[in-house]
Amino acid sequence: MKKAIHEKSESRRQFYFTQKKYFLIPCLIFLLLQSCSKISDWELAEYDGELNWTEITKGAEWDKRLDHEVAVLNDELYLVGGYNPGVFSGDPYFEDVWKSSDGEFWTSLTSDAPFFGRRGHALVTFNDGNGDALYMIGGFSVKEETGERAYNSDVWKSTDGTNWTEIKDSSEWTARMHHKCVIANHGGQNYIYLVGGYTMTTDVEGRYGIQYFNDVWRSTDGITWESVGITDFGIRAEHAMTVDENGTIYMQGGQHGVIFEAADSSGGKPVRGYADVWQSIDGENWVNTTDSLIIKAAFFQRTSHEMVYYKDRVWALPGKTNSLNHYSFSDPNHFGSWTLDDNGNFNIDSHGIAIDARHNYASVIWRDQIWVFGGNTNRNGQDNDIWAGSL
Repeated sequence: MKKAIHEKSESRRQFYFTQKKYFLIPCLIFLLLQSCSKISDWELAEYDGELNWTEITKGAEWDKRLDHEVAVLNDELYLVGGYNPGVFSGDPYFEDVWKSSDGEFWTSLTSDAPFFGRRGHALVTFNDGNGDALYMIGGFSVKEETGERAYNSDVWKSTDGTNWTEIKDSSEWTARMHHKCVIANHGGQNYIYLVGGYTMTTDVEGRYGIQYFNDVWRSTDGITWESVGITDFGIRAEHAMTVDENGTIYMQGGQHGVIFEAADSSGGKPVRGYADVWQSIDGENWVNTTDSLIIKAAFFQRTSHEMVYYKDRVWALPGKTNSLNHYSFSDPNHFGSWTLDDNGNFNIDSHGIAIDARHNYASVIWRDQIWVFGGNTNRNGQDNDIWAGSL
């Protein structure tokens, strides 16, 4: 009797398994077809904006990287530092310097600069009264010999990209990375401006230990810095900044981190207009400029992107989402480009992209073109490609 019941139960189990199997197969086929049909939706749209983009090289002589910096000195390009987490042997934090006179071919000036390999630093060209020079400021470094890691507030100066002098090893501002530095003339005086960034606190672990800044500092020589004060644009890092021909500073986007409800150890709070464009004509007072239609479309939401002032307009270039995700194909708004002209008019240049989606890259205006260098791309991860765009 028990045997008969067992055989009946087993027969019923096999029947249900067979039915389930035949039910699952068409479901799987349906899901696969659905996925395939959505691939086209996930693909990045074609660029249909005003710029004409040219790929200068698919692979420069310098290693693939992100979080590097590029500046122009004496009409030549200089690339400093960066990071490649895909390097499994050796040192992924670069302390090298490269130079190019055409943007395509590069010469190594040094593979072992006196500063430790670093990422998230700033690099600007500035004249302190003794002629133009490169200034490398702050960032996160790793000492190759010992593995010692540190946020930095140092400033290094070079007139040729080969020889570097540390002119400030402990600035008035807190050591940090992913800050932004720009050059602006206010009141007849040229300044290096340093804005935002983040560091890691010692008494809190994990992402809650990251302290974001909303401070502004400026210097006339890279040595002595004055605080312009804590501003009302909210804490942020990995934001974008540029300066127009009149000295107006523009800042937008970035990452603002985790905020505690009770004891706020994050150094401030993001503001309602965090994703908007903030402007300052003197580095001290900041005004929120926005376009409600573009904001509503979430087209300003991006971080680790670049902004440049080109042909009487601010151009915002691709970035990533500010949710710390690499790429979110369900919301491609952070790939496209938008502009802001001198009359305060915002326009979407393109929802599509011509230079591959990317973030944590470098960009400069050079020889009447917008130049883009490497970064973390949707094509190869860390990259060493170079693009130039022009009107």
